[in-house]
Amino acid sequence: MTQAEKGIHPKQLPNVVSLTTPDSDGKKLVSEDDPAIKVMTDLKVVKPYSIRSNACIESINNKMIACGVRMLFVNDPMGDLAGLVTTSDINGKKPLQFANQNGCSRDDIKASDLMTPISRLEAIPIKEVLSSHVSDIVSAFEQCRRNHMLVMESNKEGKVIRGIFSITQVSKQLDTYIPSSIEDTNFEELNEALA
Repeated sequence: MTQAEKGIHPKQLPNVVSLTTPDSDGKKLVSEDDPAIKVMTDLKVVKPYSIRSNACIESINNKMIACGVRMLFVNDPMGDLAGLVTTSDINGKKPLQFANQNGCSRDDIKASDLMTPISRLEAIPIKEVLSSHVSDIVSAFEQCRRNHMLVMESNKEGKVIRGIFSITQVSKQLDTYIPSSIEDTNFEELNEALA
């Protein structure tokens, strides 16, 4: 058999063909009894998305849409982790309050103005995650008033963010709705922000 006979030979597609799609957006369904690690986005496997602290709201929103995420890490001008910003931060009452308090327009607001700074963030130690179940993560979401929880581990460089739990992702993998404790902004909150 010659090299040409051994090679790959594309064939004409039939007139009717469909696409294969991943199950559950590439994440397998889980039960509440499964290990918690199954619903964690592992940053050793998945590259985290981040944005500069001087990015405007429109840039933040566009990057979230392009990346298909609802949270971005925020880096300072030196590239160090400064905090995180979520869709709730950019679409909730924070921008209105900031603009009102600082006499600026929405276009002037930067990621650093809306982010939760690193000094106010909490994280679950990876050792706790490894000994927990999905039900423990669901309970933590119900108690913590957040849509994301960070996972931390220690390595030779010090403390590092190892993973992320997203209430949206956990809901998808459980194939059930987990109510977010962060409610959408209502008209009363908008009036408060403008007052």
